[in-house]
Amino acid sequence: MRHILKPSDLTFEEIRSILNRAAELKTRQKPADRTGLRIGGLFFNPSLRTRVSWEQAAHILGGHCQTLNASSDSWALEFDPEAVMDGNTVECIVEAAGVLGRYFHILGVRAFPGDREWQEEKEEPVLSAFTQHTGIPIVSLEGSMHHPCQSLADQLTMQEHFGNDLSGLNVTLSWAWHPNPLPMAVPNSFALQAAIAGCNLTIACPPGYELDGDLMDEISATSSARGGSVRIAHDQKEGLSNSQVVYMKSWGRKDMWQDKMAERESRKNLRHWILNDDIWSVTDNAKVMHCLPVRRNVVISSSILDSPRSIVKDEAENRLWAQAALIEFLAKQEGVL
Repeated sequence: MRHILKPSDLTFEEIRSILNRAAELKTRQKPADRTGLRIGGLFFNPSLRTRVSWEQAAHILGGHCQTLNASSDSWALEFDPEAVMDGNTVECIVEAAGVLGRYFHILGVRAFPGDREWQEEKEEPVLSAFTQHTGIPIVSLEGSMHHPCQSLADQLTMQEHFGNDLSGLNVTLSWAWHPNPLPMAVPNSFALQAAIAGCNLTIACPPGYELDGDLMDEISATSSARGGSVRIAHDQKEGLSNSQVVYMKSWGRKDMWQDKMAERESRKNLRHWILNDDIWSVTDNAKVMHCLPVRRNVVISSSILDSPRSIVKDEAENRLWAQAALIEFLAKQEGVL
């Protein structure tokens, strides 16, 4: 049973095969004949690109996808199988996940981090519960720590612009100011995906906004094994200097994870962490990436987003093709296709 909760749940060779297939599907465009493939999507959080691309990916493969909003379309779930359920929760994860496993061949789940301490949230409590009780492959459609479907699409997008071999590509993941502390899943996965691809990765962020230490250990080890490099820069212009790809994204601080008001106060003097024409000028004519949605003139200036430098729409489209290839890969492994 394969579950895809982070980029490194796939080997380098599997990623290469999946992305090659994604490129084939994108070239072909035409949906397959009906296959009987049944895909589910369970969303604990809002979505635009993820939900639409997940559903359309099933369609591309000749299958059907049904999506549910956990906050409104289903019963309130209890995640502790030993709980005495005399409160607000109506159904236990054991039965809910088990039943969904009977209905679908593959289930995608989106569950952002909650209010637990960071050390607990990073263990993906919601996604992990589904892997334990569903009995079918679970794909993270963004969790506490990772967003593997987004990072697959990110790598596919970079390959389209720089060739299939990304080793040695100078890539910068840059923190950006945002009025609210955001989850870390996208930057975590992009950094790990870039390391798997053998890129020379720079993570540019203000002091205090470094990525999770355990994750950085994995990124460093992976980068070393793949012939890339990793460094941290606390000055944005230094971090973007000579970059060929700049990935802009905001994320929250681990040490203020449960105190959002304090985090908002701590970042109020960091609004200069925006990608505008002046900051971009230090790059090597870099392509600019962002997972979307993006706040214009807060994270990235309109002048960049509306120029050929921006490839954010390429990324968004490639969610469809990368996910279709990933679903096909898992379905074949399970003997469904």
